[in-house]
Amino acid sequence: MTRTKPLFPALSALVAGALLLSGCSASTDDTAKADDTTTTEAQGFPVTLKNVYGEVTIDEKPERVATLGYADVALASALGANVVVAPESFTSIAGAGDEKNLPYIDPLGDDTTWVNPMNINVEQVAQAKPDVILATAAFTVDEKLYEQLSDIAPVVTYSEALYSATSEESALRVGEALGDTEGAQKLIDAADKAIEDITEELPGLEGGTFLYGQARDGVVVMLVEEANVTARFMQRLGLVSLPAVTDLGGQGSVPGSIDVSFEQAPLFNDAGALFMTFQSDALQEKFEKDPIVSAQPIMSERYVPVGLEAATALQDPNVTSVPWLLDELRPGLELISAK
Repeated sequence: MTRTKPLFPALSALVAGALLLSGCSASTDDTAKADDTTTTEAQGFPVTLKNVYGEVTIDEKPERVATLGYADVALASALGANVVVAPESFTSIAGAGDEKNLPYIDPLGDDTTWVNPMNINVEQVAQAKPDVILATAAFTVDEKLYEQLSDIAPVVTYSEALYSATSEESALRVGEALGDTEGAQKLIDAADKAIEDITEELPGLEGGTFLYGQARDGVVVMLVEEANVTARFMQRLGLVSLPAVTDLGGQGSVPGSIDVSFEQAPLFNDAGALFMTFQSDALQEKFEKDPIVSAQPIMSERYVPVGLEAATALQDPNVTSVPWLLDELRPGLELISAK
């Protein structure tokens, strides 16, 4: 492995709850894409990639792959890699179920080492003896942890900022690291086809309105702008964030969001559908039983709670998850008609 001096100062580890809202922009800049290209042919090795903390070189096609982010394991598994380390699902971490694997990933091997993505154990990773570590979507990998992991095997992180790449760019990056950009492109094409199919089946999505948010203590963090990858995914379906909320302006808790108080819940009623996520059952109950919120017609007509794993997938919609994710969202999407 070859590494240069860090490209950026150390990034502090993200504090992760049972559910995260992503807050980074999805880059479409051609220069950023060029930065991710390798110094050799896409399918050949060695491959050199630009990381947020420096450069990394993978000398040979990996045979044992450690994955630390949800997109990493989804993409690596779909590309047929031998995944020896995988992040445990939020459902399992939160004690809401026993299934450690994600619902859109084929079963992994019985000898898979499962790690908690909120508190990655370096010794666990080392014991699995990986020859590459994929951490393009690992939200708790900071520079210190990166250096520790780099002593085990080459580490592939994001190139600029967490969740800043498009899902297509991330897929090609992982494909490049694994020597299978052709396979990665096929996954991208399948995701595009799934989006194309559902927009044809549900023509009301084009120009229809939506709200997508997470309820906290008396406030809903609404994801409304393309600067947030979740909002950007919904907009790819032809949807428009409800102007009555978007036009409120102001800086929300994360980039691309607006914080809306429960008292402003009457604004929700004109949305084609209200998709909501929650960090806990208690916060969901508090939202649904709030006297102002519960009195709104949309709550009985077009309110759609989003499950934990679907919300996690929407945080960083990797191309592998898209067909499953659209099936999960479909009941809510079917409620939307163009205004």
